[in-house]
Amino acid sequence: MFLCFFLRANAVQPALKRDSLLTILQMPDENLRERKLVLYLRYYFGDMPENDLNAAKVKTNQLMQSHKVANRAAINFFIETLCQIRLKHFSEAEKTLVKAIGLANKAKDDYLLYACFTHLGFVQTYQGNTIEAISSFGMAKKEATTLNDAYLQVVIDVNISDIYYKNNLYSQSLYYLNQAQSLMLMHQIKEPMLKNAINNNKAETYFRMNNFDSLKKYNNILNNSKEGTHRLYIYRKRTDYYLDLLRHNYPKAINSMQALRKDKSFVFDNTDEQNLAEAYFQAGQPDSARAIINSLLTGEAQNNHPEIKLHLYETLGQIAENKNDKIQAADNFKMALQQAREQIVRLTRVDTISAQIKLDEIQGDYNRNVESYNKERLWLIFTVIITVLTLVIGALFYLNIRRKKYYEKLLFNTKKKELAYINSHEVRRHLSNILGIIDVIKHSEDQHKEYMQLEEHLLDAAARLDTAIKNISAKLDD
Repeated sequence: MFLCFFLRANAVQPALKRDSLLTILQMPDENLRERKLVLYLRYYFGDMPENDLNAAKVKTNQLMQSHKVANRAAINFFIETLCQIRLKHFSEAEKTLVKAIGLANKAKDDYLLYACFTHLGFVQTYQGNTIEAISSFGMAKKEATTLNDAYLQVVIDVNISDIYYKNNLYSQSLYYLNQAQSLMLMHQIKEPMLKNAINNNKAETYFRMNNFDSLKKYNNILNNSKEGTHRLYIYRKRTDYYLDLLRHNYPKAINSMQALRKDKSFVFDNTDEQNLAEAYFQAGQPDSARAIINSLLTGEAQNNHPEIKLHLYETLGQIAENKNDKIQAADNFKMALQQAREQIVRLTRVDTISAQIKLDEIQGDYNRNVESYNKERLWLIFTVIITVLTLVIGALFYLNIRRKKYYEKLLFNTKKKELAYINSHEVRRHLSNILGIIDVIKHSEDQHKEYMQLEEHLLDAAARLDTAIKNISAKLDD
C-alpha cells in the first residue's frame, strides 16, 4: 500500500522545489519576496517538462493560497502565460498577459508588471509585432526605473538592443548594449550570464556590420572568459565561424557549421541555417543554398519577420539570375521588394517608439537628478543644523569654562583676603601680645616674679597664635 502511494505521488507531482518556494513565501520583506517569487516562477515554469505544467500550476497556487499571497490572481495569470509560452500558444499568452497587467497595475505590483511587460515583449517579438514589442519593453524599463533596480534595467536594454539588431539598426543596437555595460560597471553588477550575453550580442552586431577587428576583439573576450555559463560554448563556436565568414574563408566556415549541426552541445537554430545558406551561396554552391532558404521560408518562424525574408528572397533572386532564370529571379526580387516595403513601414513606426523611449529615459534621468538634488539638499540642511548646534554647544562650553574660571578667581581672591585678614588680625595680635609680655618681663626688676605672674597670659597668647597658624595652614591646603 505504501509502495503504491509512493509511486502514485511521484507520477502526479512535478519536480517542484518546494523548500525553495516556501523559503521565498516566508520572507518578511515584501519587496524582496515579490522579486524573488517572480524570478523563481519564470525559471521554474521555463525549465520543467511540458507534461508537468498543469500539476505545477495547481501545487503553486495551493502554496500561495496557504500563505495568503497578495495579488494571487495576477500571479496565476502570469503563471498561465508562462505555460502558454512553453506550449507556443502565443495569442492566448498575449491575452492572458493583458489580464495580469491590469490586475498588477491595480495592486501597484511593480515587479510583476516588469515581468509581464517583458514577457509581452518576447511574445510580440516572436509574432513579428516589432512596434508593440518595443513599446512593451519600454513600459518594462519604466517599471525597472521606478524600482531603481539596475539589474532589471540592464536586462531590458539587452532585449531592446536585440530588436534593433534584428531590424538591421545596428547603431541603435550598440547604443543600448553600451548603456547596459555602463550600468553594470556603475552598479558593480557581477552576473556572468548577462556579461557573456552582452559580449556575444556585440560580436553578433559587429559581424553584421562587417567589422572584423571588433568581432575579433569580442570573440577573444568570449574565448578568454573564465566565468562559464550554459550558452558560452554556443557563443564561442558561433563567433569562431563568423570570423571565417568575414575572412571569406567559406569552405572552412561551412565545415564548422556542418560539424556544429551534429554537435549535441550546440543549439543549431535558424540563425545558423541562414549563415550556412549564405556561405553556400558565396562558395559557389547555389543549390545547397537554395535548399536551405526554401526550408526556412516554409517554416513558421520566419512568417512574421520581413527583415529576414527580405535577405532570403534577395539571395534566391541572385541565384536565379546567375542561372539566367529571369522569370524566377523577377518573382523573387518582387517578393523581396514586398518584404522591404513592409519592413520600412515597421521601421518608421519603430523610430517613433524609439524617440518616445529616449524621451522617457530623459524624463527618468531628470526625475532621478531631482531626487538626488533633494537628497543632497536635505543632507546639506542637516549638515548646517549639526554645524550650528556644534557651534552653539561649543560656545556654551566656552562660556561655562570662562564663568567657572571667573568664579574660581573670585573665590581665590576671597580666600586670599580672608587669609590676609587672619594674618593681620589674629596672628599679629597674638604675636604682639607675646612680644609685649616678654618686654614687660625683660624690663622688670624681679624678672622671675614677673614671669610667674604673666606665665598664664603668655601661654594663652601662644596657644591662640598656634590656633591661628593652624587655621591659615588648613585654608591654604583647601
